[in-house]
Amino acid sequence: MAAAIAAGFRRCLASGAALAVFLAGVPLAAQAQDAVRGRVLDAETRAPIAGATVLIRNTPLRATSRSDGGFAIALPSEGTYTLIVVAPGFRLTERELQADHSGELSILLDRQTVTVPELTVTASRSVARPGEAPVSVAVMSGEELHHRHPVTLDEALPFAQGVIFNSGQMDIRGSTGLARGVGSRVLMLLDGHRVLSGVGASIDFGGLPVLDVDQIEIVKGPHSTLWGTNALGGVVNVITRRPSAEPETIVRGYYGLFDTPSGMSFTEERLSREGIAIHHSRRLGDVGTTLFLGREESDGFRQNGELGRWRVRLKTVFPAESANPWEVFVNWTRKDEEEFFTWLSADRPLEVDPTELGDWIRTDDLVFGVTTNPIVTPKHRLQVRPHVYHARSRNYFHDNEDFHRSTRLGTDIQWSLFPNRSHVLTIGGEGAMTGVSSNFLEPPPDVKDFAVFAQDEVAFSDRVHASVGLRLDYHKASAAMRDLVLNPKLGVVFATSERLSLRTSFSRGYRSPSVSEQFTSTTQFGFRVIPNLELRGESAWAREVGATLHLSDRVWVDAGFFWSEYTDLIEPTPAPNNIFTFQFRNVAEAMVRGIDAGLRLGVIPRRLDFSTTYTFLDTEDHGTGRALPYRSRHNFTATIAAWRQLVAIDFRYRSRVEEVLAFPLDDRDAITLVDIRAGIRILGTTVQAKIENLFQTTYVDVQERSPGQTRSFRLTVTPRF
Repeated sequence: MAAAIAAGFRRCLASGAALAVFLAGVPLAAQAQDAVRGRVLDAETRAPIAGATVLIRNTPLRATSRSDGGFAIALPSEGTYTLIVVAPGFRLTERELQADHSGELSILLDRQTVTVPELTVTASRSVARPGEAPVSVAVMSGEELHHRHPVTLDEALPFAQGVIFNSGQMDIRGSTGLARGVGSRVLMLLDGHRVLSGVGASIDFGGLPVLDVDQIEIVKGPHSTLWGTNALGGVVNVITRRPSAEPETIVRGYYGLFDTPSGMSFTEERLSREGIAIHHSRRLGDVGTTLFLGREESDGFRQNGELGRWRVRLKTVFPAESANPWEVFVNWTRKDEEEFFTWLSADRPLEVDPTELGDWIRTDDLVFGVTTNPIVTPKHRLQVRPHVYHARSRNYFHDNEDFHRSTRLGTDIQWSLFPNRSHVLTIGGEGAMTGVSSNFLEPPPDVKDFAVFAQDEVAFSDRVHASVGLRLDYHKASAAMRDLVLNPKLGVVFATSERLSLRTSFSRGYRSPSVSEQFTSTTQFGFRVIPNLELRGESAWAREVGATLHLSDRVWVDAGFFWSEYTDLIEPTPAPNNIFTFQFRNVAEAMVRGIDAGLRLGVIPRRLDFSTTYTFLDTEDHGTGRALPYRSRHNFTATIAAWRQLVAIDFRYRSRVEEVLAFPLDDRDAITLVDIRAGIRILGTTVQAKIENLFQTTYVDVQERSPGQTRSFRLTVTPRF
């Protein structure tokens, strides 16, 4: 039966892809007879606003304002419709229009005192305001990301509401412990395309863009109904900007130093990190293009911590002025990184065992993605997103030289129907095939993933919205067990007023085993790991109740109470009847519940801002009655920023980790870190300075016997031409 279903999925997706290719050549005509034109202006200065999003509520019709603020958007043929205009840093504006409207509009946008999310696309696979989504959504704007001036995204994401990092691995609401980069329970997307590695299903934050990010959307909780496997804890979508209308070049260079604590020095050389990147954006006729080239090097703050990375990214958009253009991107990353497994001793935490000196890994990742909308009318939208992810990795360790190569070919097809102003139906399917070759995966598998999904969103009134969805996932790796999983969801939003909305949801999440978890057969750092071909996927049922309150122009609050029950959690564990041998097994039934909350406060408009996040976690392994490992009960961040975030102090705190998987007798303490940053703009050049771990806190970075980063100093210079 499962084979028949898989064959049916393949035929369905192949037919849909063929239809999309055919329709891609069809003009987007017969969509709407008339268009409304206007200009988007800053209400305070009357300066034009470029890049503003203009859309018609409950239709797929949209446009983007040009450099002069001008826009033209198609109107439906009849009735009254709501025009929505939003731009980063400005408050959303709505305007009621008749379908026969004529004349040019002037849309004046007021600046936000507190920057809050206005529109998202990830929570429902269509444009929506975060307060209208029945799930919790956190948004980090490109402007906020720029002010935090991270080298990679994982330096900024810990300040997003509900997000926690465990020794470099992303965790949303306690869904993830620590698995050394194997099998992420957070699905990472780049412009809507899956960017998890093919063998480990892990996230490489160093391969994701930073300079051209428009916004980052974090959907919290199991969200597999729309996005499938790995969305067990949540979904993160990195959305990049369109190429600029006028030629623009950004050069970003940085240099930093690590400050080794007294008594822990292991070298007389100065430990540094540096990087340079060139980002160029322009239009060539009706084609917009962005090209990025970057090189980074680091000695690391600990022994065997060297890193070298090349990055190349090309994004093309055409037709450049279209509201629904083709988007094509290619992203290539090469990383050479030394491996720090565990410290030499407690009094020499920045050093490794001499036998491990020189152990390093080379990885190459190539991602190719296409987004096209071959059909867009007032009532229909068809979107097709094919992608290719090719990855290579080789260990150069003292005890192994494991390697793997994998290629994932996939397609995502989504059809949205808008039968009336209060109803949106989304149906679609996904299909992917992954081929793997390796010397440590037994046997080297081929992996097939297929899915169909549907979601129905209904507005019962101006204040009550509901959505219901269902997804069927099929996962099969050669020689291993297959999964056939049904993932439903139900959500309701009640807007009690323009400033307060309440939400509740019930959903199921799913994660299929990664290739590494099922097929690894190797010895690494003295530990033997063997395959488990009977490994099944893990799942979770989740409930949430939350609220978003825009108390005034200066105060924004969001909070959610969540409760998740996990089944068949995959963890590394001793293999039966074997000594010093491990395998990944379905070993845990667990509960995670808690609260995550965020506050943004404009203390003095444009002079002093305050933001904070707090996540409380109560976890239990039902088998042992103990807390889940690598979770902290209390997780707190705060940022105080002055003069439009040119000067800021960042604060992070997490309470003591209650449980770990190894070395439980080691000392464990709470972690408190303070960073400080400052910037200035001079003649088109931004100069930024940052000190991380200002007070030189010595701590274990969640994973046992792995020291956290020492104090570091970094200067970044970013001229724009």
